[in-house]
Parts: sequence; C-alpha cells; structure tokens
Amino acid sequence: MQAPAIASQRGRWTPLVGAPAAAHGGPRPAMVARRGGGIASPHAPWPLPPRLPLRAGSGGTRSSVPRPAAAGFRALASGDGGLMSGSGGGVGGGGRRLAPTPLPVASSSGRCGSTQRRQRNPQQQQQQQQQQQQQQHAPRGPAPARAASAAMPADDGPAAAPGDAPAPRQLPPTPALRLPVFQPWSLGQPLAWGFMLGYMLFMLVLPIAALLSKASMVPLAEFWARATEPVALSAYYVSFSMAILAGLINGFFGFILAWVLVKFEFPGKKWIDAAVDLPFALPTSVAGLTLATVYSEEGIIGAILTKMGVNVIFTRLGVAVAMVFVSFPFVVRTMQPVLQEMEREVEEAAWSLGASPWDTFTKVLLPPLLPPLLTGTALAFSRAIGEFGSIVIVSSNFPFKDLIAPVLIFQCLEQYDYVGATVIGTVLLMISMVMMVGVNYLQSLGQRSK
Repeated sequence: MQAPAIASQRGRWTPLVGAPAAAHGGPRPAMVARRGGGIASPHAPWPLPPRLPLRAGSGGTRSSVPRPAAAGFRALASGDGGLMSGSGGGVGGGGRRLAPTPLPVASSSGRCGSTQRRQRNPQQQQQQQQQQQQQQHAPRGPAPARAASAAMPADDGPAAAPGDAPAPRQLPPTPALRLPVFQPWSLGQPLAWGFMLGYMLFMLVLPIAALLSKASMVPLAEFWARATEPVALSAYYVSFSMAILAGLINGFFGFILAWVLVKFEFPGKKWIDAAVDLPFALPTSVAGLTLATVYSEEGIIGAILTKMGVNVIFTRLGVAVAMVFVSFPFVVRTMQPVLQEMEREVEEAAWSLGASPWDTFTKVLLPPLLPPLLTGTALAFSRAIGEFGSIVIVSSNFPFKDLIAPVLIFQCLEQYDYVGATVIGTVLLMISMVMMVGVNYLQSLGQRSK
C-alpha cells in the first residue's frame, strides 16, 4: 500500500514519510494533483497551498499558514488513511518535519509512491535551523517579512485575509517646544541678580536718591522761588525749544538717511553707516571744537552764512546745531531695524492694487513706522536736553540769550550756589523722567503694532 502524497508547486506527487500502512484498512481519499500545485480531497474544503511547512509536536500539528488552510489540512487528517494520523508516521506524534522543498513525483494511479526523503547537506540544514530560530525570536510587528508568520486568531473569530496590508503604526505625538521658565532663585541666578541690583543701586538709584534727598531739604517756598527765577525760566525755554527743534530735524533727516541705507545699494554705503555712530564716540568738547571751526566767521560754512547775514556761533542757532550733532544717531539706529524687517511684498501688493506711491507710503508704510520714528525723536530730544560740553564752546552763555539749563547749573556751582544747582537739576531730572516714561510708552505702541 502506497503512502499518501503532497503536491508541489509543479503539480507533482511526493509520498509522506512515515505514512500509515495498508493494514489499517479502509478506502483512501483520491488525491488529484491540480495545476499549479495543491491537493484536492473530498475531506478538504479547498486545496492546500503548495510547499506547506509543517512542524511535528507531541500533541498535534503546528503550521505557519493562515487558519483556514490549517483547518482544511486537519480535514485530511480525519479517518483512516489521512495525511496526519496519531498512530502512523506522517505529521502526528512521532512524525518528522516536512521540507518546504520540491518533492519527488508520485505515481499517476492516484496512490502514493515510495517513502523516500530527499537528502540535504549539513550546511543547508544549519542555515534552515538558523532561519527558524530567527523567526521564532523575531518581534511581532507589521513588517512584510513577518506577515506570513503572524499570530493566528482564535478558531471562533473571523480569519484575516492573507493579502490584507498591516495597519500603519501610529507614532506618538511630538511634544510641544517648551521654553525655559525664568526662575529668579534657581542655581546660578542669585549671583547674576546680585550683580544687577548692585550695579543699578550704586550707579543709578543712589545718585538720584541723593539728589532728591538734597532737594527735599530745601523749603517748598524757596524751592519754587529758585525754580521759577527769570534766569532759570529763560534757560528752560532755550534748552527745551532748541531740543525740540533738534529732535524734529533729526527725526526728518534721520528717517531719510535710514531709508536710504536700508532700501538702496551704492558705493561707500558701509562708510556712511559707520560714520553715523561717530557722535557716540566723539567727546562732546571735541564736537564743540569742530563745530566752532566749521561754523565760525572764518570757517568753511560759517563764512558763507556770514555773507548771507546768518550767524551760527554764539547764538541760539549754534546751540541747535550742537544738539543736532550729538543726537543725530538715535533716530537712524531706531529706524533701521524696523525698515529691515518690512517686506518688499507689502509695497508690491499695494502697487498691484492700484495705489499710488504716496498712498503706499502714507497708508501702508508709515503706520508701522510711526511708533519707532516717535521713539527715536524722543530719544534725540532727551539727549539734546542734557548736552553740555559742545554747547559751552559754541554758545556765548549769556542769560536771556543762549544760556541753557545745564550751563546754568555749572555757573551756579562755580558761584558755590549749591541750592540753586540742586533745584535746577531736580527740575531737569523730573522732566527727563517724564520724557523717558513717554519713550517707553511709544516703544510699547511700536511692539503692539507688530
């Protein structure tokens, strides 16, 4: 009696090793080799897939094919003469593992041929064992290489289709970027806070507090009388009027210069940009000396203006020129970053919508530029009020003519009038603080407009 056989992919029959003998009796199911491989049997609902890898166990069978194919294979094991029997060889309790390689051809009479196993060399067996161990220890996942050996669902549940694509793995959400929280008392920051508070205390708070405490010792009536003297009022007027004029001039020409430096490219641009900061580095006395040399009656510009009947030196006009010179960089350096951040596409969009150049400037560009322009003008005004070194040289320092408040304080100190100097200095300090509050408010408006 020949043993039952398994068909390979080429449609050939091969007998199973250790098949039950003919002594068991009973009719055997007819095996028909189909085209492309497989086994047709009355006991199986569909043909088994070719090259079915089977493993022998102590109490049953184990297969790496899907559950429906395994169920069909178990149907062939029922009855006498099946492919798997508990008492014979086959794939039962003592059976050996079938090789997933092409098997010999069976007889064409429907019965199986001889029970011979193809011999394999030791290297192939060792490679196959290594592959089996890798498959056993490989982690389960949706990789295509492990799709055939995925875990089978329960018998009572729906079977997964062999061609179904694995579900994509959902990556964990990316955590949001968290900026470091400012903790004033964390490690390393107390030292920085100590340096900052100490510097502010000794360089800013204590001098101002000393001046205010000195002014508080003066009676209120005397304080008001010294602060409202005619000489003091004239000095206030000259100082603030010339400072306002210098701030307006710097605001206009500083805006134009900043616009040219940002919007245009020309030879010598870097030199002009570097020369803007020259008043910051130049001592005020040197600035006054250069202005007196240029605008005097014998100077290059002063000689021309003198012929026209305009005198600059020793007049209020000279005071204004000195204030413009020392406060000029504030407007330019305040406007440049804002102009650099403005995009060219904004102007092009306005032009494409039919806006004229004037409308584009007044309605599109000027609104975001107005807060920094006012800030730069206010800074220039504050710097002009406190100017002393250059104005002492270019002005006559006569009361009711071109005497400014800082020069008046210096004259009071020369006369040992410390009370008058304290009162006038306190008035200028209060005005400067009010101006700085206004500057900070304008800066906040500029940030809101962004």
